[in-house]
Amino acid sequence: MKFLDLRNDWAFKRVLGSRESAGPLRGFLNDALHDGEPVIESVKIIDPYLPSQINRLKDSAVDVRARMAGGGEALIEMQMLPVAGYGQRLLYNGAKAITSQLGRGADYSRIRPVTVISIMDFRYWKESPDQWFRRYAMREENGRLWEAGGLDMVFIELPKVDLALLPPDHPLRDWLDCLKNASDWRNIPRTIHNPAVRDALNLARHDSLTPTEADKMSRRQLYKMDQINMRRYAQEEGMKEGMKEGMKEGMKEGMKEGKLVMAAWALSKGHTPEEIAQDTGLPLAEVRALAGKPKRRARKLQAA
Repeated sequence: MKFLDLRNDWAFKRVLGSRESAGPLRGFLNDALHDGEPVIESVKIIDPYLPSQINRLKDSAVDVRARMAGGGEALIEMQMLPVAGYGQRLLYNGAKAITSQLGRGADYSRIRPVTVISIMDFRYWKESPDQWFRRYAMREENGRLWEAGGLDMVFIELPKVDLALLPPDHPLRDWLDCLKNASDWRNIPRTIHNPAVRDALNLARHDSLTPTEADKMSRRQLYKMDQINMRRYAQEEGMKEGMKEGMKEGMKEGMKEGKLVMAAWALSKGHTPEEIAQDTGLPLAEVRALAGKPKRRARKLQAA
């Protein structure tokens, strides 16, 4: 038995956003938002993943959307690759989830808070190599939370996670282990103690896929690798072009420096600036500027 790669956005939605996912999803939200405390007693998955909808799952803006006990909503997204404006897109999705809660003329006091959780399979904040979890909320400058709730943003950067440094009782440890390594497992490891993670892995069994689902997952994995290879190719080509341009500029600078040395030597031998400018192609003003300091460049020529 193999397990799906939960870093695949489609597989992630299938495991935490299907009709059978309420238990694992509730556990994940409590572990991510409430340090493992059972604050969220129930969740209702909005627009659940259905096998019949598989062909329209291409890059959905929100992978999992759920309503939590108490009225708040959670949007959870697995993002495989960095894209321009990603933070703004998450903010837009969260704001849209808030505004979509009410119809025209409805009571604004019924607005529920929204939490956006982004799990990223890339480094987003490169200036801080070790901080893999961040949470943003609407606060006053003194730190007090906005009393009406609003929009929270949670970010988890998987490449920064070092499982060896996490304490065994960290509420997200088993989830992170699962997200990073499940595709390599043949059985659920004994080190996975979190019951919600074990339930999620049972939903992630590869042998439970229909042929259509298996084909879709393979296509998504190929798509991810194609995107990675395209970026790698663009970077390599950019480096090559940069080296070419650097060599061209270096040759230009070297040729000009050589002409200046020659001009300084010619000035020291009594040639006029006008003659030197004509012979070397240097601007007359630059040659005249050398007239008072020809010795240093002339010595360079003699040393060469």
